[in-house]
Amino acid sequence: MRHYETVVILPPNLGETALEETLTGVEKELVERFGAQQLAVNRWGKQNLAYPIRKFKEGYYVLYEFDSEREDTISGLEARLRINESVMRFLTVRRDEEMRTAERMKIRCAKRKKNESFDSGELGSYDEDLDLE
Repeated sequence: MRHYETVVILPPNLGETALEETLTGVEKELVERFGAQQLAVNRWGKQNLAYPIRKFKEGYYVLYEFDSEREDTISGLEARLRINESVMRFLTVRRDEEMRTAERMKIRCAKRKKNESFDSGELGSYDEDLDLE
């Protein structure tokens, strides 16, 4: 099972009904068409953009977190988001790779700490053997 996050930016002038239709449409497609599981939707609301997009300085941000086993989920979702005129920008990130990398880093750090403590123990005994007068 792969874990993904998709951030979608919508225009700030989109009406409430159009906004709801767009968001529920994306949610519905994720679950029904692309087989997404454990869908979590976080609406961040209007935020300032780093640079103007379509002459807008603000955008309505939405974060979708979901799991999927299908390999065509992301390509299909992104194709649908490209077609949707309400979507200004989107970005999808595969999070399970980052989680694996973080776990590997923790293991490496633990090994280094173990080796450092072992090495410092040896140095302590070596220093005691030296006669520094």
